[in-house]
Amino acid sequence: MDLDLEQLAAAVLRLPDAARADLATRLLASLEPDVPGDSASAIASAWDTELDRREAELAEDPSIGIPAAEVFRVLETDLAAQRAAQSESDR
Repeated sequence: MDLDLEQLAAAVLRLPDAARADLATRLLASLEPDVPGDSASAIASAWDTELDRREAELAEDPSIGIPAAEVFRVLETDLAAQRAAQSESDR
């Protein structure tokens, strides 16, 4: 393939939503090579069900949502703490 990662990403991002979702599912499944195909389909189906449930829950009560900026702030704080702990244990 002659495409570099940036070109590939740009091409993929131009795909319709359904095609991108299908590709994402395939890529994620490829990262779990020990999971048989049927199990990968079951996992994908379970995630779809969970996402639908969460979407309905949020639509029913938008106040339960957490702004993305807050989620990323917490994740960055947790990641920094984990890195610090790992660095400390490496000494």
